[in-house]
Amino acid sequence: MSQQVAEDGAIGRGFSVMHAGMGVAGVAAVLGGIGMLETGLTIGIEAGVLLLVAGLGLLAVGVGGQSYGPRVEGVLDLSSRLGLGLLGGVLAGLLHGLLTEVAGGVGLTLLMGVGVDVDLSASQYLVRALYGSVWGLALGVLYPVVPGNGMVGKGFVFSLFPSLYTLLVVYPVFLGLGFFGVRQGLLTFVLVIAGNGLVGILAAGVISWGGETDLAPVSDHLVR
Repeated sequence: MSQQVAEDGAIGRGFSVMHAGMGVAGVAAVLGGIGMLETGLTIGIEAGVLLLVAGLGLLAVGVGGQSYGPRVEGVLDLSSRLGLGLLGGVLAGLLHGLLTEVAGGVGLTLLMGVGVDVDLSASQYLVRALYGSVWGLALGVLYPVVPGNGMVGKGFVFSLFPSLYTLLVVYPVFLGLGFFGVRQGLLTFVLVIAGNGLVGILAAGVISWGGETDLAPVSDHLVR
């Protein structure tokens, strides 16, 4: 009995340390993101938004007051979701680039009258993978509370956040293309929402797969 109490106490202290660490990291990321936003530069704003997304996700864990770990959450615990979210986000970013090129290659963008860059370089794929990794980590943190039925519903609902960011911030503010990118085609928003929806489902699918396959969890647990 006393051994069990000691083990529970050690686990509790482990959770406390983890929460505190994530809370501090979250605050640092949010402050860094705000600082980047204040530069007013396009690259600074982009980096600031990504830092804010990551920071808010860490804060949600650090100050949420919920216990995490495989003993509490089961196989698909927070540490597994972080690893799976990172993997899913990178794959989603690469898929987004591929879908963009395919849409141009089959003439879909021309048919819809949307003038987007459909010939991507290796560096552009790398940037998309980087952005995808941040959004994937955020999805991993928030996956249990994201509305939706299964990976399809959760993935599509979560994809609305980067879609709205692109349509309401990137296009009008950074690129001068107007809200929803209307200056490069009235149906631009359709491609943005559809493309992000598909890659969001992929990212959610990777996380969901981690809880269903015998190979799960893919990532090593941060807390045991």
